[in-house]
Amino acid sequence: MKRTVLSGLAALSLAAASLATASPLTGSAACQGEVFNPINDPNWNNMFPVTVAGISMGGGSNPPLMHMDPICMCPGPYGVDMPGIGMTYWEPTFLAEVARTPGCMSTLGGVQVLEGYDEQTSNQKYGSGRDHGSVTRMQVHWYIYPLFSVLNMMSSLGCMNTSGFNLADLTEVDPTWQDDTWTSIAFPESALFANPVGALSCIPDAVASAAGRPLDMMFWCQGSQGVLYPLTGSSPTHSSPQGGNLHVLGKYMQRKTRMAGLLSTIGPWAECQSVYLPNMIRSQYRIDPVAPVASNQTAVLGMSEFRWGMMPPANTAVRTDSAFLIWVGKQCCAL
Repeated sequence: MKRTVLSGLAALSLAAASLATASPLTGSAACQGEVFNPINDPNWNNMFPVTVAGISMGGGSNPPLMHMDPICMCPGPYGVDMPGIGMTYWEPTFLAEVARTPGCMSTLGGVQVLEGYDEQTSNQKYGSGRDHGSVTRMQVHWYIYPLFSVLNMMSSLGCMNTSGFNLADLTEVDPTWQDDTWTSIAFPESALFANPVGALSCIPDAVASAAGRPLDMMFWCQGSQGVLYPLTGSSPTHSSPQGGNLHVLGKYMQRKTRMAGLLSTIGPWAECQSVYLPNMIRSQYRIDPVAPVASNQTAVLGMSEFRWGMMPPANTAVRTDSAFLIWVGKQCCAL
């Protein structure tokens, strides 16, 4: 088993490197990055705890919603309920780049894949250099990256994601991601929350998120990053690039949840299968910062960047893009 896992990790690393070097589109001074290393870059502590039949392994704790009884019942063949074994675990499922330069695939080594989108390049100012009311607008590249499936790990759990690596989305080609007005039409609740009153209402969530326990019922908030709405790539500039980038990532994930691209995988409603909920459950995600510097600490959407080790850049030469590996909390009834 150990030899199979190591072989899979090596093969994945070589494939990613080959994709970056073999591409006919080359990097540029504005497009920087390093190939994502599936062995060294993830914080593997995020996978714990794993619980099987009520027995917890690996230490750590799960959010309150992520609970399974030792024995569970789910529909089996012909619609007859069958008993199964309750399991919970965390799976690295998605990789997200938050890019300043449009079309720059930083986790593939800084490969430029889009031409003609230069007007979407973000102008960023942070800390004392920012203007009052200034806004950063970033792009998101969303990869389906189920590491356990790709590496043939944890296959004995019986409920694993069986898909492969895939680039699923680039926001550069979505005009509604670039325009707050159009997005507010698609998500009319923006008018209720994208205002000073909405920001003040998020103070309790900011306190809870700092402790790693975001308040899921406050779906319009993202802790210390502020209000999620409008669901575009815009973000009021923060004290560091990483704070603003995490804010943009949360906006994207809430938007993707609303459009059924992300399903609920924890909670009593998700014991037998993933289900659609209109708003994201932030506590079902662990955010693993892997670039430009891997923090080796677990973050949640809404946690201040000073908690997970990403300090403001000391000079303008430091990269201001980010890449995050997203771990999804799963619970399942293994029949």
